[in-house]
Amino acid sequence: MENEIGILKNLDHPNILKIHESYECEKRYYIVTDICKGGELFDEITKNKFFTENNAAQVMYALLRCLKYLHEQGIMHRDLKPENLLLEENKNYEQVKLIDFGTAKKFESKDLPITQMVGTPYYIAPEVIKKSYNEKCDLWSAGVIMYIILSGQPPFGGRNEKQIMDNVQNGKFNFNNKVWGNVSPDAKDLINSLLERDVTKRFSAEQALGHKWMTDYKAGTLESGKFGK
Repeated sequence: MENEIGILKNLDHPNILKIHESYECEKRYYIVTDICKGGELFDEITKNKFFTENNAAQVMYALLRCLKYLHEQGIMHRDLKPENLLLEENKNYEQVKLIDFGTAKKFESKDLPITQMVGTPYYIAPEVIKKSYNEKCDLWSAGVIMYIILSGQPPFGGRNEKQIMDNVQNGKFNFNNKVWGNVSPDAKDLINSLLERDVTKRFSAEQALGHKWMTDYKAGTLESGKFGK
């Protein structure tokens, strides 16, 4: 809790939950934050089953901007997942707010790997499991989120935690399900660039924001078809 408060108090970004005040007494912490009445992105995925590419791009644009800011501040989140993205009451996906910085980590240099394994099995990067990673672990998790919001299913599944982790380390995923039939090649290309096992080749947040799928979204030229047709 102290780690989370300490990090959040020094952050100021429209897509990060803002802490306004915090108080400590003998038994409790009291934290005053922004209020988000729209629920978790996870619930939105469960309700809608899939997102149009335009709605998915809104989420990803907000998330990638957030990651660019965090990494420039020398902070990695380490537990990105739809449950940690809150919506405003208006359900504007570009206004999602990142929460839960309890496992966030400050890093001094991108050349000094972190060795502590933390994260959630479906979203954890393979190098985190191997206990040698940098801030690009967040971009892998962002790729998993993008895959899920465009298809309604995770790229790396399994019957139990061990099987999921094994599949993550294997790193093989596909777009064979019929739901991918109406998804643009550019969207799939960005997913491939985020779910790149070679960390040196994996996109940074800045590179991802410069990808054609994202620039088309900002230009208002992104196709917005739905699945299941």
